[in-house]
Amino acid sequence: MRKMYKYLDSLLKKAKESLRTEFNRVSVMGFDELNVTNTRKTTSEMYDRLLAYNDKMYLKAANKAYKTANKESETELDEKWLLEALASFNLVTGYLYKSEAERKRLRLNEQILTAREFSDSQAFNSALRKSANLWWTQTTQYGIDIVDKATLKAYKDRGVKKVRWVTQKDESTCEVCGSRHNKVYKITAVPGKTHYGCRCYVVPFTKEE
Repeated sequence: MRKMYKYLDSLLKKAKESLRTEFNRVSVMGFDELNVTNTRKTTSEMYDRLLAYNDKMYLKAANKAYKTANKESETELDEKWLLEALASFNLVTGYLYKSEAERKRLRLNEQILTAREFSDSQAFNSALRKSANLWWTQTTQYGIDIVDKATLKAYKDRGVKKVRWVTQKDESTCEVCGSRHNKVYKITAVPGKTHYGCRCYVVPFTKEE
């Protein structure tokens, strides 16, 4: 799993470059072009591209995670599986993926129009930076979530009944994570993660253990 998170990081690195490109495109448009109609169109198209990019990245990460956890299987996770995984409620974020993406778009849309109304370029650039950071946080968190879900599916498909929680001892370790280290859970009752950036993971638990 640690290798999987490193693989995810390599995908996220490319995603960050794409994210910068998208927001830079908006930043150079200037106030004159970003009237009410153009702002709505520009932000809609940008977030559609960001969502499409993430879908491809998540599916790639999910299949890598699945194959890593179930080397004997030839199963290929598809877009339907991904959309169902993304549509589920996330305990860490506290929201639904696509719905939150639209809320982020609407907030940016409003901030751009407000900044334009007051001819405030500083507020405009600040809104872009904040929106980009919020999207990056969401993108990263759901990347972790998708890798975890694909891994659990692989274990279930292998017939694994129980898993052991492994806490990563790093700067993101919290009290809850620490208390779960080496605890054994039924594969159908693995608790959700409780904070952003958590990279604790589970491994199959065998009778020998």
